[in-house]
Amino acid sequence: MKQVFFLLAGATLLVSCGASKKLKSAESQINTLNGQVTSLNTQVADYTKQVEQLKTENVQYSREAEDCRKIKENLTNKLKKLNDELAAQGTSMKQILEKVDKSLTKFEDAGADVRIIDGMVHINFPDDFFFKSGSSTIGVRGRESLNIVAEVLREHPGVTLTVEGNTDSNTIPGKADNWSLSTERANAVIRILHDTYNINPLRLRSAGRGKYNPVADNATAEGREKNRRIELIMNPNTSRLWELLDK
Repeated sequence: MKQVFFLLAGATLLVSCGASKKLKSAESQINTLNGQVTSLNTQVADYTKQVEQLKTENVQYSREAEDCRKIKENLTNKLKKLNDELAAQGTSMKQILEKVDKSLTKFEDAGADVRIIDGMVHINFPDDFFFKSGSSTIGVRGRESLNIVAEVLREHPGVTLTVEGNTDSNTIPGKADNWSLSTERANAVIRILHDTYNINPLRLRSAGRGKYNPVADNATAEGREKNRRIELIMNPNTSRLWELLDK
């Protein structure tokens, strides 16, 4: 009887030990899984944070993209307006060129030259077209040609005029220097346009370039003749362009 009891007790102990080992193994697995779950939860939290950050950045990028789109649209419109304004001015200056060129045809034999340079109409006259040697008094033929220039200025109120006097390198007796003579001649042209033809003086500028703006070699008689000249430069109205640029 005692032997049977010990056998049952031993069997129970063996069963108990086996169950305990399984329990410990299960608990170990549970702990491992819990650790994995915790790690995964941490990763999920990080990913969720990254997703939220990306969403925020995406909103910011969307706003920046919209701002860039508006800026691009703005610049495109501005560029179009500038191009339109430049085209209009180019057309205007071509019209001026055609009118002046046609009107001054009868003076071509005297050496009058009209052309567009850098978007401005340049009218070149030999100095003897306007003046006698060493003089700054304008003759009848010069006054007549300035009437044509005045008509153009009246038709295009936005255009301004710069008059440049130029000489060769030879000194004129009785004059302080060639610079003084070139300045006096430019001023004489300005005075005729204002006093005789009533052009607003705010649209007129004069400059004496003396011998310092030659177009030919002063070492030859032909070169000096080309350098002695009066140059009238008609400038388009750039105020509109500056207004567009400022905006």
